[in-house]
Amino acid sequence: MNEWWKKCRLTVMILLLLAGLGVAVWQPIAPQKVLEWAGELTLHPVTIALLVILQVLLHAFALPGSLMLWVFAPLFTPPVATALLTTGSVLGALAAYVFARWVGTNWKPGNRGGRLMGILEKRQDFLTQLIFRVLPGFPHSVVNYGGGMLRLPLKKFLSAAILGLTIKWLVYANAVHALVAAGAEGESIHMENLLPLIVLTVLLLLGAVFRKRLAGGSGTG
Repeated sequence: MNEWWKKCRLTVMILLLLAGLGVAVWQPIAPQKVLEWAGELTLHPVTIALLVILQVLLHAFALPGSLMLWVFAPLFTPPVATALLTTGSVLGALAAYVFARWVGTNWKPGNRGGRLMGILEKRQDFLTQLIFRVLPGFPHSVVNYGGGMLRLPLKKFLSAAILGLTIKWLVYANAVHALVAAGAEGESIHMENLLPLIVLTVLLLLGAVFRKRLAGGSGTG
């Protein structure tokens, strides 16, 4: 099962990469036209639903679903983008959780993922899961699959995912939206635009410190 899963993920990633390279090289549609179409398509609920479903699938297959930030944040207001990103991420986390319970021990994380799995196994509390969700640098795929493999309480797992991802996506969506809006309108970046970036920088620093402490703790334990 583990080998099949690796081949499936590799195939999806290769297809996405080839599709992206093909569009970048041949540019069948002008980039400006694509942006105009994107703005029009976001007015349709069906398009929004399909984008959320795509994010769910990416997270379910342990692919980089966070890339959807660059789709939602520039096109929607930060609260709407946050709601859509959180919905897709949480549903994707639930799908990965359920799948991991079925796969069981056939899924093997890397060295870094193995350390996180060890921490989740020892500390299954809400706060630990919340920290993994909020602070950058912790792969959500490991938390999602680890939660299913370790059979963490689903209520606690979903609560930490909803709250943590809401906080994280709100900061990210505000930062990206402010930069894109300022760049599109040719305006200078004001203090209110910098505030989300400052918060994001603090989160990045906290994440780095926390990861370093965990690495030190795992080495001595």
